[in-house]
Amino acid sequence: MAELKRPPIRFGIFEVDLQAGELRRQGVKVKLQQQPFQILAMLLECPGEVVTREEVQKRLWPTDTFVDFDRGLNRATNRLRESLGDEADNPRFIETLPRRGYRFIGQVEKLDEGGSAPELVSGQDNAVPTNRSRHLPSFGRARARIGFAIAIIGLGLLTLAAWFFFLRPRDGAIQSLAVLPFVNASSDSNAEYLSDGITESLINNLSQLPNLRVMARSTVFRYKGKDTDPQKIGNDLRVQAVLSGRLLQQGNVLVIQAELMDVKTGTQLWGGQFNRGVEDVLALQDDLSSEIAEKLRLKLTGDEKQRLAKRYTEDAEAYQLYLKGRYYWNKRSPEGTRKAVSYFQQAIDKDPAYALAYAGLADAYTYLSFFTVVPPREAMPSAKAAAMKALEIDEHLAEAHVSLGYISFAYDWDWTAAGKHFDQALALNPTLTRAHNFYPLYLSSRGMAQQALAVAKAALDLDPASPSVSHYLALQLYLARQFDQAIEQCHKTLDLDPNFAVAYQVLGQAYLAEGMNREAEPVLEKYSALSQGSADSLALLGYSHARLGERSQALRTLEELKATSKKSYVPAFYFAMIYAALEDKDQAFMQLEKGYDERFARFAYLKLEALWDPLRSDERFSDLVRRVGIPP
Repeated sequence: MAELKRPPIRFGIFEVDLQAGELRRQGVKVKLQQQPFQILAMLLECPGEVVTREEVQKRLWPTDTFVDFDRGLNRATNRLRESLGDEADNPRFIETLPRRGYRFIGQVEKLDEGGSAPELVSGQDNAVPTNRSRHLPSFGRARARIGFAIAIIGLGLLTLAAWFFFLRPRDGAIQSLAVLPFVNASSDSNAEYLSDGITESLINNLSQLPNLRVMARSTVFRYKGKDTDPQKIGNDLRVQAVLSGRLLQQGNVLVIQAELMDVKTGTQLWGGQFNRGVEDVLALQDDLSSEIAEKLRLKLTGDEKQRLAKRYTEDAEAYQLYLKGRYYWNKRSPEGTRKAVSYFQQAIDKDPAYALAYAGLADAYTYLSFFTVVPPREAMPSAKAAAMKALEIDEHLAEAHVSLGYISFAYDWDWTAAGKHFDQALALNPTLTRAHNFYPLYLSSRGMAQQALAVAKAALDLDPASPSVSHYLALQLYLARQFDQAIEQCHKTLDLDPNFAVAYQVLGQAYLAEGMNREAEPVLEKYSALSQGSADSLALLGYSHARLGERSQALRTLEELKATSKKSYVPAFYFAMIYAALEDKDQAFMQLEKGYDERFARFAYLKLEALWDPLRSDERFSDLVRRVGIPP
């Protein structure tokens, strides 16, 4: 008889294919030896139940095998925990019962063929025994499984007709949601930070619930200011429900009106109004989050309820200053980032124990360096100090781990530390958007192109309408030297948003890498126009002129960059690019040495970027890559 197909199993950010013997994290295969994997398989056969040491020994270390069982078991479980990012003292997945055995305490879902999870097998607080036949001999256990499968098939046939009459159980939980940007209905445009901030806070809070897929901020905020039908948006985003709302500030009173819509039927699942004083904005947000979770019919564990209600500050004024910081940080502009630094710092002054404000400050300093507003050696140490302070206050803050992950590989050039921080961030909050953006960049910088592409493609599958997510996939394709695919993906990004500036940057670089210098020039001119003549756009145009043989124009661009550098910071990296295209190797390496001292972020991709191909055969280039410490 053919072996029954065993469905894949998901828990947290991991998926296990018991049939193939594979563990994947965010779609990327995790190397795991046979014995640790078999222990994981045994635990997943009966989540919530104790697997005794004797049972593990019988399966993995038979009595006729000579082995130090205790040492072998400890080594195998430690390797399993390392692969899962789990801790014995504070487990999320595997609980140790001294002298007895182990128990899987995480929530487990069996996936269907399409990768969705219609069946919740167990959870930490509501574990349901799923395999009572575990104590049978192996032959009896197999028969029990076959009998159980036949019973399930029979039950499925009996209920199939009912499913066509009832498209969804009346008390079934909503599994996917889009929170549209709340409309600022106040006459004062300065209240915009509140409407945006409350929307973003709701997205962040609800996205941490394991059985609810919440669309990312980058996806829903492109609908801001547009008079679009929520039901149409829900259908476009392929979610079951849409939450929309309006915020009105009248003096010291906040009024929020919210509505939850069933996308399939267009009917209202819930509507409510909340009236609170501005000083009660934290309580207002708590009430709104818990009310929405209840109306979505989510059955939350005690831990999930605490997570949903968690406050990072009790100071309403500090919270409002934090929201203003995020509002300006999200503008992704040099001026907006400077304002964000000021507001995050004011929030910290109000509440020195506000971990989330420190994480925001780290992000803002990182962006000052990213936008070349401030040299890296000035901005990045401040970013690192703020992120470390955030973790000192709250070691489980995913946002701070993401910041330190980026700082570790883009500035410290410490790839080991970066990997640890990204793993921790994804374990704490698998849906954190910035983690999914920066993690593939880290993987690419290590030369792990296939893993980076797998993560970027998985993110796009979850969020296909986001220009930002589409752009990050194009960037990964460019770094992986799949230039044709990168060009195609850039065009897909521009179909979503014709004015998405950095898409023109990557598109121009891909054209240059393919030797399509004439096609690159108008694309890079468009990028320069959209970025208001940014230094990197000028450098790329200079590179393009040099590759076209337009030497005088390339030299004029160099002079333009030199004039700009007298007014503001221009990375030496950009001068080196043009000299490399002009094949003036001595000048190029002199500028690269300056860039090395500056610790400019793009040095992390020095080994990958095709723009440096004119220098790649020179021993000085190999020496520079070695000194940056890029893993082989």
